[in-house]
Amino acid sequence: MSKDDTCNGNVSRRAMVKFGAMGLIAVWSQRATPAVAAQQATNDAGTSKPMFLAPDDATDAAVHSRAENLFWCDVMMEHAGFFARLMPGAALAAERAQAEAFQRTFQTQYDRAKTATFDRTSYAAFNRSTVELMKPFIEYKLRMQDAQQAGRIRTLVFPLFFDHTVREAQRAAARLERLAGGNTTLDYSEVVDFWTKTISDDSEFIAHLLDPREQDLISSALDSSAMFKGFNQANLARKLPGAVVVIATEDLIDFETTIEDGINTGQIHSILDPTLADHMRRESLKFIDELKRTGNRT
Repeated sequence: MSKDDTCNGNVSRRAMVKFGAMGLIAVWSQRATPAVAAQQATNDAGTSKPMFLAPDDATDAAVHSRAENLFWCDVMMEHAGFFARLMPGAALAAERAQAEAFQRTFQTQYDRAKTATFDRTSYAAFNRSTVELMKPFIEYKLRMQDAQQAGRIRTLVFPLFFDHTVREAQRAAARLERLAGGNTTLDYSEVVDFWTKTISDDSEFIAHLLDPREQDLISSALDSSAMFKGFNQANLARKLPGAVVVIATEDLIDFETTIEDGINTGQIHSILDPTLADHMRRESLKFIDELKRTGNRT
């Protein structure tokens, strides 16, 4: 057992998952997930970017709509910023400029979502305005993915990252459309299917952006990717225990926080942008929040 799997002689959540004790864990973790739409939430160190979540007991589609617009506009804005930074040089000036334009678009929509009135007369229209902004961004991502894979452009963006961000935008648009129709529910199987695939990708990105000498961290990231890929595949066959997935995701959040803090302090070597590490951490927090809202507690 590695030092990451033990703490003061007690078996960690990671070890419980790794060594098959998942069936013994049939209650939710008691870790609090920040869940107030107007409240900013940071990690324990207080250094990460704030995120917004609806209150735990919220059933109003307008309340959920504000939180979802804030979360997903922020994600889209960051996607565009990552693309711009990973498209250097004169040859990519046009593609970079388009990414920067999308970054400004979603920054503006995010700022609007912070101050707009979300009530029963306005939330549906706001949601649909965000969906309309996402459509050309999805088309851009698909064009860039195709061009990168075909060798017509040479960016520093993994083709998988283009595909990954397309899936996130498509899922965000579908969620906002459902909310526009007044449906606030989340389906457990869909939540697990989407987020386990997303988080498996995130862990692979971490592994491939770490310095090759960071072998232990690379192995941990790849192990995490394999675990969530396994959850994704198992979810197709049967309903996975919700508590098990929450515990594994909390463990990943600890890992992502360690990576981000280590990069910021120079203790971990990589080409991973700390803002991308924090982006991934916030997505993991969002996964836990959605899991809890499905009501699956076993």
